[in-house]
Amino acid sequence: MNSASKKLSTFCFASTSLCLIVVLGAIQVRAQQTVTSASLSGRITDASGALVTDAVLTATALETNQKREARTDYDGRFRFPYLPVGAYQLHVEAKGFVPLSKQLTLTVGQAIDVSLQLEVEGMAEHVTVNVDVPLIETVRTQLTETVRPTEIDQLPLNGRNYLDLAMLVPGVSPTNTGSNQRFAETSAVPGQGISVAGQRNLNNSFIVDGVSANDDAADLTGTYFSEEVIREFQVITSGGIAEFGRASSGIVNIITRSGANDWRGNLYGFARNQRFDARNPLAAKKDLLTQSQYGGTISGPIRRDRTFFFANFEQTRRNYSTVITIAPSAVTAINSRLDAVGYRGPRIETGTVPASFDSTNVFLRLDHQLNQRNQLSARYSLYHITAVNSRTVGGLNAISRGSALDDTDQTIQANNVTTISSRTLNEARFQYTHSRLSAPINDSVGPSVGISGVANFGTATFSPLARDIDLFEAVDNVSVQRGTHSLKGGVDFLYNRVNIVFPGAVQGVYNFTSLNNFLTGNYLNFQQAFGVPSQLQSNPNAGFFVQDEWRPRSDFTINAGLRYDAQFLPGPIKTDSNNFAPRLGFAYSPGDRKTVIRAGFGIYFDRIPLRATSNALQRDGLKYVVVQLSPAEAGALVFPNILATQPTTLPTKPNITRIDPNIESSYSEQANFQIERELPGDASISVGYLYLRGLHLILSRNVNVPRFPASAGAPNLGRPDPNWGNISRFESSGDSYYNGMIVSFNKRARRWASLRVSYTLAKAIDDAGNFFFSTPQDNFNLRDDRGLADNDQRHRLVLSGTLEAPKSKQDKGLRHALRGFQLSYIFTYASRLPFNILTGSDRNFDTNNNDRPVGVARNSGRGFDFASLDLRVGRDFHLSDRVSLRILAEGFNLFNRANYSVPNNIFGTGGTPLSTFGQPTAAFDPRQFQFGMKLSF
Repeated sequence: MNSASKKLSTFCFASTSLCLIVVLGAIQVRAQQTVTSASLSGRITDASGALVTDAVLTATALETNQKREARTDYDGRFRFPYLPVGAYQLHVEAKGFVPLSKQLTLTVGQAIDVSLQLEVEGMAEHVTVNVDVPLIETVRTQLTETVRPTEIDQLPLNGRNYLDLAMLVPGVSPTNTGSNQRFAETSAVPGQGISVAGQRNLNNSFIVDGVSANDDAADLTGTYFSEEVIREFQVITSGGIAEFGRASSGIVNIITRSGANDWRGNLYGFARNQRFDARNPLAAKKDLLTQSQYGGTISGPIRRDRTFFFANFEQTRRNYSTVITIAPSAVTAINSRLDAVGYRGPRIETGTVPASFDSTNVFLRLDHQLNQRNQLSARYSLYHITAVNSRTVGGLNAISRGSALDDTDQTIQANNVTTISSRTLNEARFQYTHSRLSAPINDSVGPSVGISGVANFGTATFSPLARDIDLFEAVDNVSVQRGTHSLKGGVDFLYNRVNIVFPGAVQGVYNFTSLNNFLTGNYLNFQQAFGVPSQLQSNPNAGFFVQDEWRPRSDFTINAGLRYDAQFLPGPIKTDSNNFAPRLGFAYSPGDRKTVIRAGFGIYFDRIPLRATSNALQRDGLKYVVVQLSPAEAGALVFPNILATQPTTLPTKPNITRIDPNIESSYSEQANFQIERELPGDASISVGYLYLRGLHLILSRNVNVPRFPASAGAPNLGRPDPNWGNISRFESSGDSYYNGMIVSFNKRARRWASLRVSYTLAKAIDDAGNFFFSTPQDNFNLRDDRGLADNDQRHRLVLSGTLEAPKSKQDKGLRHALRGFQLSYIFTYASRLPFNILTGSDRNFDTNNNDRPVGVARNSGRGFDFASLDLRVGRDFHLSDRVSLRILAEGFNLFNRANYSVPNNIFGTGGTPLSTFGQPTAAFDPRQFQFGMKLSF
């Protein structure tokens, strides 16, 4: 057994033992926030305020008729620690009192506390209170919002991408990646990244049914589901309880749908065509767009009151176009030069070019009550997608610069909840994910060419061409409760086996600082890679937590926890073994309990992206090197020639990649404060403050920088280490700051309207970009890169809601004609994002073309603001008592506002900017329409 295995075994034994000792040794425990379910607690009194002990409470799930029981203790308290989300009938009986019934609807993560009053027997036969749960959660300490099932079903989501629901929440915004690719590298999940509290999208964690749904190779979303599968969607922006780990920013927590006693299902289809759409503001003609999205769901009982299933099948077929914005004059000049020099790769073009993707989703979930003590659930999901020209094609990137995509993800997951006793509960979860991704390049000939601020074409060398992941995860949590305390502890073991194929610059890469230099063959540098193109690694992860929720008073809750995470990386990387993360939060609800004050502080450790460790292990100089040449060196090439073999001697030594063997896991210090108030009319409003300090952010730094330009003729450009060229080292030396005010208004749908308003006023600062391979301008002065973060967005406002015509059989005239109509909307305004102003040349001679003009701060440029109204109009037709048909039309960016993105950030080397500086190189979608129908039973 190697040393890493010994450390892992020792840690596993110690952490498991500690959790069991703490949990089983607890003497006082009570209600708490959960990950996959809701909890319900409260106190029962009589009309005089006296406590009612030994009352029997039965919570009956209305969809499955499954029952759970609890009793009040000597203090009149009761608790249901684990209730699956959904609608319940709560029935209370006590000797000498009239039975009471109350209807409740619970959502994921809720910790609901209710006060119930019983009437003395003889006053009435039965009391029924048909009210919903309180609008505000008086015992919740974390800052979170849940998107309700009606919103998921009714809001207009462009592409029906459920991840876009996160954008409805304050403190959340799209990441500013400076590109327009539909699929991020090593990821097959379409759409935009998610930034929580101004941080990188790789700092989030995605959880589905209590287990990881992350792609740990790139620290992005791991797989994709149909919108029809999502039942609950929760975003935790700050103050997550100790059960949440492996993320220094936000948590996206998702619960999938399950079956019920009633047979239910639907068939649906959505269609788009460019004939109904507007023209992209950067294109000369309308974009090509035909899309069909269709599928169906079915659910019901296998055995009534005990076994249920839910299934979904969905396919998307999308043919569209992307817009290349290379100037026509530049296209002509570049192609003429390519013809003249005999460039073997394809020629470039501008304007709209075709792209497409086809995807298939399959989902099956089973829920089974093994017995009164064990509730089992299991699911299987398949996601398959193929795409053409959907990665890095568009803007200043020609078709030859892009790649295709072929990915298949399969996951099996099981979860069992065991009621050990009336006060002890165990949750056991397991999952296995098998993911295979390939990204074949459009141009296999090359070489790759980059002309700063003008065009990029030739072989794609920017990201891996394949990525395989096998993920195993096992989770076990124990909850014990008694009195005014609730304590929970658990262990999470996650094992990744990852193989990444990243040949990089094997066809060669030429970089030019201007179009004129390209036309004359005067390149800045040339790179070409030689060696093994892939890297296999194993990555065990282990973590445990303990947390206690204590209610010293009925209106005051304290949640304290401690989490520990360890990520075991391949040698020579040492395990960062001191990742202890304390968490503390409180909630105070004085007076009428319609106001709650929350505050919290905690430390949150992140994981190191396996892409970074793969790059360092692969490109260590032994099995893979990158040769770099400049035109002034002996043996320099003439464009477009490349090296036939790796040279034995060169004036400049090969470049390599390393990782700091003592690299530390990045983490954040989070603090928050929020006041929430229940308002008349089933509404609530909250105002809060978020603070986040990110430390040890991973970035890439050249630790072997040249001391002389190539023209000086110094051996190896005078680098400190004469044996190597650039040594790009991954290290944890970045940091970030975020301060934000968040405002949220929520009005529940009752008779005819619902409304959600989210506003964020924030400022984010850091010294590292959105990517783990971000590099500073000055490799020995990181403070010089301190500036506005890539995701710094001063203002963001999102309004969403629904309007529904009142239903009454007595309606006449216009009211009768409007019956069945529904209108839903999402309006988004976002202020301008920053961009980094570059000269387009290597001003400091470090061979990295990322220099800013003298005196210009990082990210001091400001791009474009964004505003869009998405609207859905639908009408329901009731074909029978159990069958209905919904016809709908959706408009995205309804007012056809020109929402530009990705400004040209090349200022030039002179005192005045280039004519193309600051001009948009890409744009978000113009007005588009979608039509659909859904047959439900």
